[in-house]
Amino acid sequence: MIRPENWKDGLIVRTPNWLGDLVMTFPAMMQLKKILPEFCGMVVICPKGLAPVVEALDIVDEVIPLENPHAFPAKDELASLYHRHFGAGVLFNNSLRDAVILRRAGIHPLFGAAARGRSFLLKKSIRFPKRRDHVLNHPHQAQKYIAVASLLGADPWDGVSMPHLTIEMTDDEFARKHNLPAFPGGPILSIAPGAAYGDAKCWAASNFREVAGHWLSVHGGSVLFLGGKNEIPVCQTCADGFDSYRVFNLAGTTSLTELMFLLKRSAACTANDSGVMHLAAALDIPGAVPFGSTDPAATSPLSKKWTVLYEKEPCSPCFKRICPLGTRKCFDALTPSRLIDALEAQLLPRP
Repeated sequence: MIRPENWKDGLIVRTPNWLGDLVMTFPAMMQLKKILPEFCGMVVICPKGLAPVVEALDIVDEVIPLENPHAFPAKDELASLYHRHFGAGVLFNNSLRDAVILRRAGIHPLFGAAARGRSFLLKKSIRFPKRRDHVLNHPHQAQKYIAVASLLGADPWDGVSMPHLTIEMTDDEFARKHNLPAFPGGPILSIAPGAAYGDAKCWAASNFREVAGHWLSVHGGSVLFLGGKNEIPVCQTCADGFDSYRVFNLAGTTSLTELMFLLKRSAACTANDSGVMHLAAALDIPGAVPFGSTDPAATSPLSKKWTVLYEKEPCSPCFKRICPLGTRKCFDALTPSRLIDALEAQLLPRP
């Protein structure tokens, strides 16, 4: 435990560079915020592209966005670190470079995972087991971040609570910006059929189409296909043939703030193991996710409102970007009807 007077002006946190990994640090950051004295702030360093998510967190006092998170900071970015008198720093990534940067900025002590030979720069560190292919890897990644937070005296996470994300946008604002006559009506199902990591993580587009068709026939309303620019083709494949006033391909057209807004406005969500999945879960939206080449024990969504579909194959999880067998056999047993049933179960009233 760090004594109150040793916190100085607060805590600085370096996040991971991927959206899903960032969301999995939320419980650890929330627990760290609880142990900070009232006069101390929590300042977060993150890639510029992820800054809108961090800025929306009610537990974060300031964000320092990095233009290029894979390089040494520019002079103006370094100026945001020097002479700030932070009492401690936490590294939720495994970068040796970032440990050097924070130490050069006069930030000490530092805490994080023992990785890439940087332990000598950290006051306390934890060495986690190396990830193994073809087996389920425990603990969950979020629990690893919690373990790092515990080095500073943070309490264990209850496994349920999440920090609040504030999104300031209205239906009319979104509709005007995207030249829509009106915001999509009725209950919304958001679907993210892509994944930045690679094709091996992706359930078949035809399966997502079947889920979309079920939603429209049973619930009415609208279906939104979401993703980045690289997901435009798969989202268009999913959206083709449906009524254009009920099904929308919004891939590559939304900012991160708009993505959060759309997820928060959704009645439910389904996605591959991806940043969108983690973000929807953090926004308390019910959903279901098919896992194939990745590990549900390590990266499942942090919400009891999400159902994980997974059938262990000898070759999974393989963590490959492209299926080595060319079959994506790990998805074979995960039929659209199973996901539809899981989604409908999550929509039932809870006792």
